Amino acid sequence: MDLLAKNLKTLRKKQYSTQEEMAQALGLKKSTYASYEADDGNTPPAKTLYAIARLFGVPMDALFDTDYTSVDPSQQLRISDNEIYFPVSVDLEGTELIDVVPSDHQAQAGYLSDYADPSFIRTLPKISWDMGSYEPGTKRIFQIEGDSMIPIPSGSYILTVKKNFEDLKNNEAYILVTQNDILLKRVEKQGQQLLLISDNSIYPPQQIEVDEVIQYWLALKVIMDMPDKPLITMDHIHHTVQETHRTVNEISQRLLPK
Repeated sequence: MDLLAKNLKTLRKKQYSTQEEMAQALGLKKSTYASYEADDGNTPPAKTLYAIARLFGVPMDALFDTDYTSVDPSQQLRISDNEIYFPVSVDLEGTELIDVVPSDHQAQAGYLSDYADPSFIRTLPKISWDMGSYEPGTKRIFQIEGDSMIPIPSGSYILTVKKNFEDLKNNEAYILVTQNDILLKRVEKQGQQLLLISDNSIYPPQQIEVDEVIQYWLALKVIMDMPDKPLITMDHIHHTVQETHRTVNEISQRLLPK
């Protein structure tokens, strides 16, 4: 039995005695709801998943990745109350699609304000191919701008998977959706704060409060267009080494006693 089916049965028994009572609460036939709790049964459509999550008072994605046979929903650590529920896109067969968030200002501003609005999520571009990633969980693709994570070039797309605060691992790269921005950074937990680190050392680390973050997405793959010219050439590396050697020699000369 997968986690979804097991969680539906576990959480249902905490609030409703029978599958028939649960089906009535959702406005479904008993047989339809029963199929959701069955081994290798049906996966509820997004609208029904949302209704189930609201009935149980749990995040929608937690139905898939939290084992409620050993976790009491009322005792779960809630780092932020910003994300009320989590809409996903599915095709006509109920297969989850990957939503794409472009880097243009309109798309990202829309995502920051309407990330929990199913009608907005439906407007995002979608693909059904996860590019060979076998990481379980809901995927989403974000396009990034800027050079804070070089050698990843500006304009690249980052394939990500949804994570919770408890899943964060130090020094891994995440897309962080905050109240004001969408960032690609490496993360270090520091109590109720996060240290955000860029791969480009020109940008200093920054600290933010944990409850400023709305969503966490673990970066899995970089998807980029073929550049018009090499991003780094051997001539560039040779020049950089020569410049570094020259600078070291100049500093050494200054340090020598006169």
